[in-house]
Amino acid sequence: MALVKSGTVRWGIILLCMILGTWLGIFLHRFSATSVLFANVVDFSIDVRQIDLVMLRFGFLFALKLNLGTLIGAILGVFLAR
Repeated sequence: MALVKSGTVRWGIILLCMILGTWLGIFLHRFSATSVLFANVVDFSIDVRQIDLVMLRFGFLFALKLNLGTLIGAILGVFLAR
């Protein structure tokens, strides 16, 4: 029996668990005992620091980090969404 009936909410739960797992993996990567396990598998970023138009100035950063915490969070999210 499904705990969550809406498909949008299920994907939201999975995405939230993946984000929290990634943050946990980044935190655990700082310690020497767990840094090998939680190393980033994918570390990709696009950084446009400044686009200056006459009336507008803006910039953006897109970064993607995937580690063991992301995988654990995804599995937990699938389990919670069922």
